[in-house]
Amino acid sequence: MMQSESEFRKGFNKLTDKQRAELRFWAEELSHYVEWYQGRRRTLYKTPCPEGNGQNVVPQLHVSAILTWAKLHQCPKYLHDLQLTKDAFRGLKVLDVGSGPIPSATCFEGADIYALDPLAEFYESIGYSRTPFPDVHFCEAKAEKMPFSSHFFDVVLSVNAIDHVDDFEQTAAEISRVLKPGGKLAMHVHYHPATECEPLELNDSRVRTAFSSVKGFAPCHRSQCSFTNDVLPPEEFVLWRNF
Repeated sequence: MMQSESEFRKGFNKLTDKQRAELRFWAEELSHYVEWYQGRRRTLYKTPCPEGNGQNVVPQLHVSAILTWAKLHQCPKYLHDLQLTKDAFRGLKVLDVGSGPIPSATCFEGADIYALDPLAEFYESIGYSRTPFPDVHFCEAKAEKMPFSSHFFDVVLSVNAIDHVDDFEQTAAEISRVLKPGGKLAMHVHYHPATECEPLELNDSRVRTAFSSVKGFAPCHRSQCSFTNDVLPPEEFVLWRNF
């Protein structure tokens, strides 16, 4: 249920500086999605604006923008980053750790999707509607303390999010706990200098040590990426998987 304005303000005041910065980032992103959807931004993260811009998918402009952005950018990028197909997890229970306001794991057809994020309720309050995603289980909780029983998920995923947590080793322990024995784990991990929203400086050694209990978990693809001219030189992204 979306928070009232007074509830939002009260909760916002209790957030950490990092969490406030993340909310400001996502609020700005939503305005960018709308501008891109209307054609006022010709490209966003190198994705061209949609043809027939301004033709609402649903009555609410911002929801139309979110749905179109998810379809044309977010979901294809998610599949590309994980090097998977949309039918990879049909019939399986999937956890997306650090899902953000747009549950990109919905790109996996026929999967039972759980979207975990400590700011889930706040995203609704800044305009990210859950209405377009009726089958997603949204969960507001920190990755360091997940409200799920052990061995609950067939699959755990995380794309460019694991570097946002406060305690990486505890998060790794929780992921290992909720994943079924022999379950599938895939993470697209961003290696970079620490920032306000992304405080962790990760590397192969730290990731390998933290997930040592997950058999076969290893780096399988590396890429350099710079989405905007503000990120120079390009930073490293590493895909880790156990399957």
